Amino acid sequence: MTKPFFTVVIPTYNHAGFLKRSVESVLNQSFQDFEILVIDNYSTDNTDEVISSFKDSKISLYKIENKGVIGASRNLGIQNAKADWISFLDSDDFWYPSKLKTIHKKLSSG
Repeated sequence: MTKPFFTVVIPTYNHAGFLKRSVESVLNQSFQDFEILVIDNYSTDNTDEVISSFKDSKISLYKIENKGVIGASRNLGIQNAKADWISFLDSDDFWYPSKLKTIHKKLSSG
């Protein structure tokens, strides 16, 4: 993969029930130049299965034992990001399809 415009970092812990919708909301963006880094705090639910169900090379899964410090998960995402622009998405949240396009347009017109 060439350098994407955005890296989307999704920290998660036992949110498998929400995670699919979250990841899908990124994959369904009208602006498609991104990578997704899911940072899992060793979930005990089926988070791994949810992520592996996506057959998309834009998605990478990392594991961290963050001891409840969400910032550690975000920092791991930043350290592994290929893009210059990083966006965070909580694993129990989702985006409207034009979010990245809107941000890209603002950044490019700057």
